[in-house]
Amino acid sequence: MDIKAGWYDHVHPAFRVICFVIFSLFLALGGFAQLSLAAFSIFVAYVTTADCEVSGFMKMLRRMRWFLLSIALIYAWLTPGVPLFGEIFEPSLQPSIEGLWQGGQRLLALILIVAAVHWLLSVTSREQLVAALYWLGFPLQPLGLSRERFAVRIALTLERVADVQQQVAAQIEQGDVDKADIKSYAAIAANLVVGVVQQADQSRCDVVEINVADKPPWWQWCWPSLVLLVMLLVAKLPAIPVAS
Repeated sequence: MDIKAGWYDHVHPAFRVICFVIFSLFLALGGFAQLSLAAFSIFVAYVTTADCEVSGFMKMLRRMRWFLLSIALIYAWLTPGVPLFGEIFEPSLQPSIEGLWQGGQRLLALILIVAAVHWLLSVTSREQLVAALYWLGFPLQPLGLSRERFAVRIALTLERVADVQQQVAAQIEQGDVDKADIKSYAAIAANLVVGVVQQADQSRCDVVEINVADKPPWWQWCWPSLVLLVMLLVAKLPAIPVAS
């Protein structure tokens, strides 16, 4: 992946990952104020990053469309509250105002997290991501676990993702896929599993090199600390009441 230089280059990849974790945690637990700040931050990040294409983000959302729709329906119809249309229709068949409000917040949080994931992967190369996970794996050592093995397994997994994607595309082109027939998808999946197993049996053992010479400078803890401080301050803002 060819990553162009940008303002994010001043932040070590390990601290980019930490900031993303803090960002996602507060989105999952936060309210309207956190969501508004997060949406503005994502907008600024996308505008100021040449490598981050919106088309890739939209593709990720399309893959999650049924999951997002199910969350919206569950919140809207299963959350107790005031019926949306009052007494005009049967109240038990209507979505509640509280459900729509809470469901909208959860959907927005998930969409922003997906946007943050896409941005992180756009500005961080595979080598940088593996090195970041290696440095973040230092708590595993007192537990008797090897962070080197952890980083190597992540590197091998990421390396094989592109190969599997190519095999999926090849299987779809070769097979006659009927969208209304689930058996055609099952046949493609079965052929894909066979192909992956055969490739694994025939592949040779290669040496995996991970460049971890770029040690994270400790002063850059200011970045996740700043994100955490801002999120904590925003969390103290009063919540917006739901109109009933």
